[in-house]
Amino acid sequence: MARILVASVPIPGHVGPLRRIAADLAGRGHDVTFVTGSQFADSAEAAGLRFVALSGIADFGPERQAEVYAGRGALRPGPEQLDYDFVKVFYEPVSEQHATLQRVLAEAPGEPTVVLTDQSFMGHWPVRLGAPGIRPAAFIGIGVVPLSLNSVDTAPFGFGLPPDSSPEGRARNAEQNSMVEGMFAHSTGVLTGILRDLGADADTMPFPMNAIAALPDRFLELAVEGVEYPRSDLPPGVRFVGSLPAELPGDLSLPEWWDDVLAAERVVVVTQGTTANRDLTQLIEPATRALADLDALVVVTTGRPDATLAGLPANVRVADHIPYAALFPHTALLVTNGGYGACLQALAHGVPLVIAGQSEDKIEVSARLAWSGAAVNLATETPGEGDVRTAVDTVLKDPRYRERARELQAESARHDAFEEIAHAVEEVLHTTG
Repeated sequence: MARILVASVPIPGHVGPLRRIAADLAGRGHDVTFVTGSQFADSAEAAGLRFVALSGIADFGPERQAEVYAGRGALRPGPEQLDYDFVKVFYEPVSEQHATLQRVLAEAPGEPTVVLTDQSFMGHWPVRLGAPGIRPAAFIGIGVVPLSLNSVDTAPFGFGLPPDSSPEGRARNAEQNSMVEGMFAHSTGVLTGILRDLGADADTMPFPMNAIAALPDRFLELAVEGVEYPRSDLPPGVRFVGSLPAELPGDLSLPEWWDDVLAAERVVVVTQGTTANRDLTQLIEPATRALADLDALVVVTTGRPDATLAGLPANVRVADHIPYAALFPHTALLVTNGGYGACLQALAHGVPLVIAGQSEDKIEVSARLAWSGAAVNLATETPGEGDVRTAVDTVLKDPRYRERARELQAESARHDAFEEIAHAVEEVLHTTG
């Protein structure tokens, strides 16, 4: 059995999958330590994991989140917001991430260890790039957002453009990929300086969006190939392992109106996920008004217990959270702002989507799923009521969306993500050890 250090940036949509992966590996007999923000200690320990909290600003708690989100509000979605997020959320914490990992690795410095992280956690990059410190036996990256690496076949991450491998498209891609490296020169410079301060040879680092998949020994994307743009130059270590299976908590508590879901002929789910849910006027409120006379039960999940919605139509039911494993088997359509995990779980249940998201990685999630044929992309995070209703009617009436979602469901069913991740751990240990 292996010693495995699993680490995640302290963002719910990243922590959740990594915690489940850590618990599965521990259940297979591996010696697993889970590293993330202190706010997730209880849930990690409830999963039976040994937990270590990140130190300093890497412990990205509510106060730090409020500070960061206050600073990004005036920035335009897309590259401008991404550049800001790279610095504040992902690059500035690297020194403290590195220090935390080194403390855990020092507990058994001679024992071969696999470091497995979500793609946004970069605390292992310094030693990977030659900084002093204990170097693990192998590195595995886990993709919990769409692939960000540049390609001759795709526009840069953050542009929300479909792929194009024609000669004209490749010329466009080359020009834009070169341009985007300049657009992100500020954030890349911040990261380069941090790595140099830690003793790394930062000059050998690929462009950060490429390094995410290039630096690990394996990069395992929690998705099927059918929802990701094809790339003729995909690095050989990148593999698609499918999404993690939806799970029902042991203490499942469903809303008192759950029988309405079971009795409904058609259920439409509306959500703004777990991150971009501070302003419900962006999607949830216009969607509930737009669907007031739809012949369906509309189930809204707000993602936070303190949310209040007034003047709801008679066909709307509201909860702060309902596990997707319980909800999606009864769902005909998901209206969402594009959280990657929720979208992939919907497709794993054969549910088509209407997506209205532009922040974080959502501009890319929206574009990819529309390209896949299983979704309508409203290309805004603040759609009008008429736009929502038109898109919902389109997806419900055109069988091609449901058929494509079911094709992706079948592709997802051919994967066992936990098994494929466990196999990759054994593989890299035998290859590098």
